[in-house]
Amino acid sequence: MNNKIAPSELTIEKMHSGRSCLNLTSNVSWEDFPEYAEFILRLLKGAVISKSDGADVRIWEVVIGDENFFLAFDDFPTMITLESKSRQGDDRIPGFKALLVEGA
Repeated sequence: MNNKIAPSELTIEKMHSGRSCLNLTSNVSWEDFPEYAEFILRLLKGAVISKSDGADVRIWEVVIGDENFFLAFDDFPTMITLESKSRQGDDRIPGFKALLVEGA
């Protein structure tokens, strides 16, 4: 499992909910998601609150600082994302991107 960050893949988008999400990578499989997710959480000093795994999606609720986010794997198209759950979370997403680019 390659735990490298590709800065070119780190993009911020608005989701249908209006919240922000940080696209992390499209190069990690469903099987490798847990290892990659733990790697990202170590870099961002986050922790897992709960895990939900399905056949084509994995969603972990995580806390980073004092905000909750979803760290998700979606199989179509394949992408791992860090998804905001609040306006305060939206405000933190650009800082997470900068931190991950710096650590790349």
